[in-house]
Amino acid sequence: MKKKGLWISSLIVCFIVLFLFCINWYFPYSPFSFSKSVFYNADNIVVKEYKKELNDFKAIYNSEKKNTLTDDRTQYILPMFEQQWLVSGKPVKMKVSDQLHTMLNEVKETKDILIELAFREKYSLETKEYLKIALLTCLSLENEIVELKNSKFHSRSTLNRQIHNLHMSFIRCFDMYATFYKEYRHLR
Repeated sequence: MKKKGLWISSLIVCFIVLFLFCINWYFPYSPFSFSKSVFYNADNIVVKEYKKELNDFKAIYNSEKKNTLTDDRTQYILPMFEQQWLVSGKPVKMKVSDQLHTMLNEVKETKDILIELAFREKYSLETKEYLKIALLTCLSLENEIVELKNSKFHSRSTLNRQIHNLHMSFIRCFDMYATFYKEYRHLR
């Protein structure tokens, strides 16, 4: 009788452990997950092209910097676009507690800087329009990160798709900011 009870208890414990392991694997951001992380492997061609565009932009930014608010604030915006997961061709671990919180803070800081530029600098109508679009893409980025952070019961494949979409949104946001900045430099 004791052997049967021990066997049933062991079976129940094994079932619970197996169940938690499956939950951890299929739903990596769930409250039952141990690590709350997923590996994201960006498309190497996209990363290579993005790094080229980023380096080209930095070359433009570093040449002929003037003592203006836009030039000064750009140095604080660039780190958002240089995050390791955006420029790495290798799989990157995306943890809710570390990476997504940091990412969200960077986007919020950039949003605040873009709002500051909108109210404190004088731009041409076309340049203002590019700044407005950059700000709107930044707001959209913030919403995507919050949605990803709240994806507790999404499957691993859904999370990978969300992270891929987020990666592409970061690239779009960078493109909008780069377009704004180039237009600003062109008209100076």
